[in-house]
Amino acid sequence: MVVYDRFGRPVKGVRISLNSSSHCNFNCIFCHKEGIYSPPNYMTATEIGRIIRVLTRFGIEYAKLTGGEPLLRSDIVEIVREVKDAGIKELSMTTNGTRLPTLAHELKENGLDRINISLHSLKRDRFRFITGVNMLDNTFKAIQESIDAKLNPVKLNVVVLKGVNDDEIHDLIEYSYSLGGRETNVLQLIELLKVDQEFYQKYHFDLNIIEKEISKIAIKVRYRRLQNRPVYYLKNGVQVEFVKPMYNHAFCMGGDRIRITYDGKFKPCLMRTDNHVDFLEAMRSGASDEELAQIFLKAVSLREPFFKTEVSKEEVYHVDTSSCII
Repeated sequence: MVVYDRFGRPVKGVRISLNSSSHCNFNCIFCHKEGIYSPPNYMTATEIGRIIRVLTRFGIEYAKLTGGEPLLRSDIVEIVREVKDAGIKELSMTTNGTRLPTLAHELKENGLDRINISLHSLKRDRFRFITGVNMLDNTFKAIQESIDAKLNPVKLNVVVLKGVNDDEIHDLIEYSYSLGGRETNVLQLIELLKVDQEFYQKYHFDLNIIEKEISKIAIKVRYRRLQNRPVYYLKNGVQVEFVKPMYNHAFCMGGDRIRITYDGKFKPCLMRTDNHVDFLEAMRSGASDEELAQIFLKAVSLREPFFKTEVSKEEVYHVDTSSCII
């Protein structure tokens, strides 16, 4: 039984933060280190598995593990197994790939279906400038091991930055092709989020410019239901997906997932911090599955599109994103 919110949007997926957004071994220049800074109160693997079992009764079909950096959890394999065994049909993860060279196959064997890996540049100096670490070779290994483990399609997440990596699109397409094109991977170009005005003005690159060029060489285009994202199919077999800023009604109206914070709260809206619904305290106090189900339904009832109409560029900067932790 799929549940719907007051605006007719089904809830079919869940995005689970496994640690605070500030808990990451990369230091990307565009990361605004948002999240909760109170003492850690992480859900255990067993607790995560239990709440997902409750949610699958209501038609939740897919889940994504995120962070911070989810692979920093020492129990990440157990978490993957718990979530998959709870009845999730498709389980994915977004990661910088640090531990994938040694974990990719084990994660696959325990239920992970596919993976998103950050790859913001193919050039060593640029990669270090963007991420704050000298780990490009490790990222290449992570991508290849993930492909070998059949965590397909491996999504290559690239935040495009003006004057930094905006001239690498052709090289990234060639790299995607060398990996097998859409048979193994998807090149995902992400537009910079507007959080800090000065940083945004310096590094923002309008993805419409790239999309216009890609559209001229594409043999097919389709639009994903999720946020109406355009996906272009190139003649050489490469697939390029565009992820544009969340500040639009298509993002909100197309959302069909609910978020869970690392400290056990349902987060009905990515853009709000005043309507979190705690379930972990109830769970640790002996709540039954039926009581947890009612807490979930309460969270669904609080879902509301943050943007119901198109938002002007002038309005965007005034949106509070201080706790968009997942």
